[in-house]
Amino acid sequence: MVRTQQVEVTHRGRSDIELDSIGSDSPIGTLSLSSEEQQEEEAEDEEDYPDGGLKAYSVIIGSFLGLIVNLGIINSIGAVQAYVSTHQLALVKASSISWIFSIYLSLAYALGLVAGPIFDRRGPLELLVVSTVLIFVGLMSSANSTKVYQFILSFVCLGLGNGLGMTPLIGVISHWFLKKRGNFTGIATSGGSVGGLVFPLMLRHSYATYGYVWAMRILAFTCLGCMLLALALVRGRLKRFPEQSDEEFDSKWDKFRSKLSFSTWKLNDKKYIFVIAGAFFAELSLVLLLTYFATYAIAQGVSESTSLLLLTVWNGAGILGRWLPGYISDHIGRFNVNILMLTSYTLCILVMWLPFGYSLKVLFAFSTIAGFCSGSILSLLPACLSQITPVNEIGSKYGLLNAILSIANLFGVPIASTIIGNGSVHHYNNFVILVACLAVLGTCFWTLSRVTIAGVKLNVKV
Repeated sequence: MVRTQQVEVTHRGRSDIELDSIGSDSPIGTLSLSSEEQQEEEAEDEEDYPDGGLKAYSVIIGSFLGLIVNLGIINSIGAVQAYVSTHQLALVKASSISWIFSIYLSLAYALGLVAGPIFDRRGPLELLVVSTVLIFVGLMSSANSTKVYQFILSFVCLGLGNGLGMTPLIGVISHWFLKKRGNFTGIATSGGSVGGLVFPLMLRHSYATYGYVWAMRILAFTCLGCMLLALALVRGRLKRFPEQSDEEFDSKWDKFRSKLSFSTWKLNDKKYIFVIAGAFFAELSLVLLLTYFATYAIAQGVSESTSLLLLTVWNGAGILGRWLPGYISDHIGRFNVNILMLTSYTLCILVMWLPFGYSLKVLFAFSTIAGFCSGSILSLLPACLSQITPVNEIGSKYGLLNAILSIANLFGVPIASTIIGNGSVHHYNNFVILVACLAVLGTCFWTLSRVTIAGVKLNVKV
C-alpha cells in the first residue's frame, strides 16, 4: 500500500514535492512532483541536460584536471607545511607559521563569494584564466621564499588562484548533468585526491633530489600544464542573468544592495542553513586533519618521509572515496550516502586515531579507511547543494557557502596550532579530540538537513 506525505522541499528550483514512501515492496521511497503539470515541467527540464555526449564528458575531463590542481594543492598543503616548518622557517614559532596556511585556505574558499556570481553570469573561462596565472605565480614565488612575509604573499596569490578556480570547476558540472550529477561530481572531484596522491610523492622525491626551490618549481609547472588543459576543455552551458534593460538595477547601489539582500541568499531556508553548518564543521575537521596529520606522525616518532607517505595513502584511498559514494548516491540518495560516510569518518577518528595513534600500522590503516570515508565531504557537498538549489543559482549559493567556510579556515588553523602548542604527544591528542568534535557536529547538522527535507524516515531516497 502506498502512503503519501507532503513535505516542503526545493528541488531543481521547484517546490511542493510529495514523498512517496513505498511499503514492504521497496526499501527506499522516492521524491516525485505532486502534479502532472510539474511532472511535465521536470521532464522538459531533464531533457535540457545532455547527461552525456562528447562535450559533456570533455567538461568532466577538464574539471578533473583543474581540480587535480585546485583541490590537490589543498589536500597536499600538509606536505609543504611540514617541510618549511623544519627547514626554511625552523626558527619561527608554530603559531606564526600557521597563519601562512590559514590565510591561504581562507582565501581558497572565500573567493567563491566573488567567483560564484561571475560564473553564473559569464561562465567559467575568464575565471579559469585568472586562476591559472595566480596559481603559477604563487607557487613560483613560494619557491624563492625564505621569510614569513614572503610566504604569506606567495600563498595569498596561490589562495586567490584556488578561490577563483574551484567554484567554476565544480559548478560547471551542474550545467551538463542532472540524473548522473552525483556520479560525475564524484569523478571530477576525485581529481583532488589524485593531486593529493601525486603531489606529496612528487615533493617527497624532489625535496631529497633537487631541494625545496626546484621542488616547488616542478610543482608549479605541473599545475600550469593541468590548468591549461582544463582551460581547453571546460565550457559553461547556462547563464543566470539575461540581458537587462537600463531600467533594471538603474543604480550601482541597487545592484550592490540586491546582492546583499536576505532573500537573495535564501538564508531563511532551513535546509540550506543546515547544509552550511554541516559543511562548516565537517570540512574544518578535514582541513585541520590534512594540515597537521604529517606533523602529528612526526611527533609520534615517524620519519618525515613516512609522514608524507601517510598523506599519499590518505589521498589514494580518497580517489575511490570520492567516486564510489557519488555513484551510489544517484541510486539511494545523496544526503543518505553523505551522512553514512560522515558517520564512518567520525568513528574512524574516535575508534582508531585517538586511542591508537601511536602505532604506525594503525596510522596507515586509519589513512586508508578514513581517507576513503572522508572523500564524500568535498565530492557530495555540491551534489547535495544542487539538489536543493536551482541550477542557475548553484554558482552563487556554492560561492556563499565556501565564503562561510573560509572563516573556519582562517581561524581554525591558528586555533589548532595553539592547541598543539609545543608539539608534544599530549597536545596532539587534544588536537585529535578537536577534530573528532568537529566531525561529530558536521554529521549532526547534515542529519538535521535531511530531516528538514524528508523527516525521520530512513527508507526514503534523499
